[in-house]
Amino acid sequence: MARAEPWRHPLLAVVLLAALGGGLRGCVAHGVGPVRLLGDEWYYVDVATNLANQRGHRVGDTVALRPPAHAWMLSHRLNPGNPRAPRSIEAMVELQVLLGAVLVALTAWLGQALFDARVGLLAGLVAALYPAFVFQSHYLWSESLFSVLVTAGLLGLVVARRSRRSSLAALSGLAFGVATLTRELAVVAAGLGAVWWITATPPAQRRQAAARAGLMLACTLLVVLPWTLRNQQLLGRFVPVSTVGWFTLAEGNTLPAPDWLAPRGGRQGEFKRQYLAIRGELRRSDFARDWALARIRDEQPTWLPKKLVRTAALLYGPDSVVFEKLREGRYPELPRLAVRLTMVAVLLSYGLVLLGGVLGVAAAPDRSRRWLPGLLFAGITAVHVLANATARFRLPWMPLLMVYASYAALHARELRTRLHGGRGRAALLVLAVWAGLTIPYFVAYQDPLALWNAGR
Repeated sequence: MARAEPWRHPLLAVVLLAALGGGLRGCVAHGVGPVRLLGDEWYYVDVATNLANQRGHRVGDTVALRPPAHAWMLSHRLNPGNPRAPRSIEAMVELQVLLGAVLVALTAWLGQALFDARVGLLAGLVAALYPAFVFQSHYLWSESLFSVLVTAGLLGLVVARRSRRSSLAALSGLAFGVATLTRELAVVAAGLGAVWWITATPPAQRRQAAARAGLMLACTLLVVLPWTLRNQQLLGRFVPVSTVGWFTLAEGNTLPAPDWLAPRGGRQGEFKRQYLAIRGELRRSDFARDWALARIRDEQPTWLPKKLVRTAALLYGPDSVVFEKLREGRYPELPRLAVRLTMVAVLLSYGLVLLGGVLGVAAAPDRSRRWLPGLLFAGITAVHVLANATARFRLPWMPLLMVYASYAALHARELRTRLHGGRGRAALLVLAVWAGLTIPYFVAYQDPLALWNAGR
């Protein structure tokens, strides 16, 4: 009896891809050894520690500084008796590795839902091998969980639009709801997804589409509501998810002086010093609000063009969270060759996925499949223009780009025909702006040559 090829059975192939992705992530995490925490990772570990020790979701005098889901998840992997022990950090990393494997499967299913099984399997393979995803799986930032949840929400959205089952719309809303409790940007994605659902539906069916999109949004808000009521009780103020929003606006709109293009500057440090010196979570939030609004007023009338340039360079540029960890010396001593190979792999893979993704979006065979990534990336970029941006924040949206890059790769012979005219010119304009803006910025301000030469 002939042996069946794995690609004849998409479910089996997806499971194999997830196993490949999880195994690769586990091997890399074990091979590089403990990677020291950086920035917000400490916050999540501290909150998880308090949760594991039955002290609740808090750090110091803050009870809602950041969304709760990621710290809650990590708390289940801690040893309450010694929560900062290396084995506890390793246990949390194991959970991140598992999330990375799940993300591979969800990426494959999203590709299948948007296009077909071949596109899905190639997208899953890209996600399994994508270096930035592999490295992200041994960090403790919330992007691993957020990527899984928001990709699940998008998958549910795409499937629910084609189905008559309202339960699928509800499940998509539940995924977006938990994602909102991980990072509030998910509620924006859910809203944009609802707009896409309605506008991509023929006029005769839009009333039904609007009802089901409304159900999705209602389920999203229903998940968030208990946490909002908890915040109201503890803080005495309407705080839907967290108090960090004004902090991000203040940090993101405090442009360095005299060089506003610089990634960081003394004015941002001054804001953080004053912010941290204030006692009381709500008083700090009010201070950040006043600071953010004052900085926006100060930068008029050039605020918007400056922020557009900075956000594009920081969010979509070649820099990577992997490079940030290396620059900060968070990895154990690594051979210079290993650092250089990592840099090449990260830069090349991102460039190829971005190139393929842009071409795939432009070449997609119908308007609805072009509008979904267009709406999402426009809305996400707008939020980061208003607030702050870093290369880490684009990771949750890369699975969608991988799907379209896979579509472009599998239809490479048809691209010239499909990109003839306005769609082709639009794709070339996007790629030209990206290359002309972000690559010089990366070289000038994020110093890849120093990392290449020094290894850290």
